[in-house]
Amino acid sequence: MAKHEGKCPQCGKAHYSDRKGDIIVCDCWKNCPMCGAEMTPYALDLAMNTYGFDDRRDLNVLMACTLHSPPFFSTQKPVEVVCT
Repeated sequence: MAKHEGKCPQCGKAHYSDRKGDIIVCDCWKNCPMCGAEMTPYALDLAMNTYGFDDRRDLNVLMACTLHSPPFFSTQKPVEVVCT
């Protein structure tokens, strides 16, 4: 049976599937680009209405790597890879 390949546009990692058109979520969004360690989900320390400016509450941080000083905060979302 032929393997179908898809390449992540963010990190370049190749993913394989037995079926054409399968969608695979690449795990590169969980890794710190500075050290390669797995980041932890970012939890707010204050209420959401504390953040923002001019009634905007846009806080796009999803993951954080606390192995650095200051910590690295990532806004990268999961990347879907389609196998062709």
